[in-house]
Amino acid sequence: MERWSPTDPEGDPEELKDAYATVAHSFALALAKELRCENDGGLEPRPALDPV
Repeated sequence: MERWSPTDPEGDPEELKDAYATVAHSFALALAKELRCENDGGLEPRPALDPV
């Protein structure tokens, strides 16, 4: 997921990155549930925000 803006957003970049990742995960999980994917498409109930 990428974000684009003509100006940099206010706030801590790491917190913003986690917030964007949380929104993307929530959307993906909701979509997997809506599509009735087996095991919610393998998505955990909460996003893993630690780098792999």
